[in-house]
Amino acid sequence: MPTHSSHYLQPLDVGCYSPLKQAYGHQIEHLVRARVTHITKLEFLCALREAWPASMTQKNIQGGFAGAGLVPYDPERVLSKLDVQLRTPTPPGPPAANSWISQTPHNPQEANLQAELVITRVSKNPNSSPTLATINQFTKGTTAIMYQMTLLRIEV
Repeated sequence: MPTHSSHYLQPLDVGCYSPLKQAYGHQIEHLVRARVTHITKLEFLCALREAWPASMTQKNIQGGFAGAGLVPYDPERVLSKLDVQLRTPTPPGPPAANSWISQTPHNPQEANLQAELVITRVSKNPNSSPTLATINQFTKGTTAIMYQMTLLRIEV
């Protein structure tokens, strides 16, 4: 399903549920004006019971399907509204041996692999802002914390 297209493909969202949300909001506004600050299940159901008939009308239901181009059935109308651009996906490259994906480390080995990844990327682009000394300090601190966490997990 293309992005930003659910309102074309789900006509009840636009035709019924949007007006229901609006009518329910008005019911809750009345309660707030009456100094009700907590909505119980009973108050929710009462507000919904009042809002439902105002939104779930034959006109709204038919309007939702007509607006989406489903009744009368007109696929060209729906497709003309969508901004679909077909493209051929780029095939994935071969995975590198012992490669590490950038993620939050959960143990000392992952912390070291993460640091090596950052160092490799910084080495390839020397104009980047962090220095190797800063990364090495971060690595030492992270490794120490990971060892402490591992010991604490074992102890707990």
